[in-house]
Amino acid sequence: MELGSWIARQTNISALHLSRAISATTLCRERSGFGQRVVPAPGSVLASRVIASWDPEPDYFFHWVRDAAVAMRAVADLTSMVDDADEQRAWHQRFAQMVDFSLVIARQQLIKPAPADYRERTQPDCRRFLRTRTQLASLHGDKLLAEPRFNPDGSIDILRWSRPQLDGPALRALACLAYLDAGGVPTPPLLSLLQADLEFTLRQAGHRSIGPWEEPQQYSHHYHVALVQLGALVHGRQFAGANAALWQKAERKLRTGLEQHWSTQHQVFMAIRPGKHSHASNEAQSVALIADEPAEQLVDAAIVLAIMEADIAEVPHSVLDPRAAATLAVLEQAFTAAFPVNHSRPAGLAPALGRSLADRYFGGGAWYATTLAAAAFCYRHAVAAPDSATHWRSRGDAWMATIQWMTPDDGSMAEQVDRVSLQPRSARHLTWSYAAFISTARLRRQAFAQR
Repeated sequence: MELGSWIARQTNISALHLSRAISATTLCRERSGFGQRVVPAPGSVLASRVIASWDPEPDYFFHWVRDAAVAMRAVADLTSMVDDADEQRAWHQRFAQMVDFSLVIARQQLIKPAPADYRERTQPDCRRFLRTRTQLASLHGDKLLAEPRFNPDGSIDILRWSRPQLDGPALRALACLAYLDAGGVPTPPLLSLLQADLEFTLRQAGHRSIGPWEEPQQYSHHYHVALVQLGALVHGRQFAGANAALWQKAERKLRTGLEQHWSTQHQVFMAIRPGKHSHASNEAQSVALIADEPAEQLVDAAIVLAIMEADIAEVPHSVLDPRAAATLAVLEQAFTAAFPVNHSRPAGLAPALGRSLADRYFGGGAWYATTLAAAAFCYRHAVAAPDSATHWRSRGDAWMATIQWMTPDDGSMAEQVDRVSLQPRSARHLTWSYAAFISTARLRRQAFAQR
């Protein structure tokens, strides 16, 4: 099928799957080992609606704050992409539901707290996966807002996971701001959620955290986290109010920190800032270790994701920053060499991208979200630099053609595909994958509309 026709078809398929992940109130997740029966609440967003128990597919029946924010952004995009008035109204209603659910969490008013006897309800062989009562009791204020995920009924996640994570509220703020830019109504709940997320981001700007790939050993300064925080503060400046001076200070702090991710020696943005290298005992040793690393070991695709999500207009850390293009080029070269599927890809296709060369999660294959981020980078570059738009549109289409090659005929999108066989791996029907496709398709429309 011709690429443009396939993108139109896949956009419809992705929108259908996205809608099924939002307010999936007819589903029920029985986690018998933990004594849980979870029925999603209206406005919750399932990371994957497929019920699995690491058998071998992962259990993604959670409302991940980051994934839900990406879904909210896609819904905001759909409100301006669809022509049918009833369909458009339905997407606005879904966005309002997601705002209401998120606001319940942001206001610390959980629908269902963790039961007092959660340990007793859990089977003995599963108790090693539980958080302690002390950890759960500490969840209030910013600690609760830094939670990466909740059960989709609004209750606390009682399972051990990589915490804290600081990019979710910033991404959610960016989604709300995008919705307002698309003509969404600034309702009191939306403005309350936006203010809560922006103020959290203001307080947590530049702090160490777990990164977007949730690696527990990487509690550090992540390029992705800092840039989406900066993006939220820049796009949300009109909501600074009495915090204007603190806002400016936080922006300066984030910009200074982001510059420290640039390696002049390697000519790439480093995913993790030197100073807390996972194998180093001090900052001097960290810098020395990084100097010995090849460039492709210092980058990951979350850098490109962050540049797209933050959508900074100024050149530094935008698609117009030549350092960003250089980093994408290193990622392209690295995964071309690392993935056998890229050695036999059809002519004219760009390489499928993974997360990082060190990734081994479910085999460390090619992700839809990261490969789509590369396509989105090119389309946004075409919009931002009309003189070179033809080149960047062509590059974007090469990556979208790769997505077409990766996707089964039924349009289903998993989390990743195998680096050797191209077969779906990890979670099936990953909501993030569908949302990323929708937002990238919208950017493609913009890139081709200016011809």
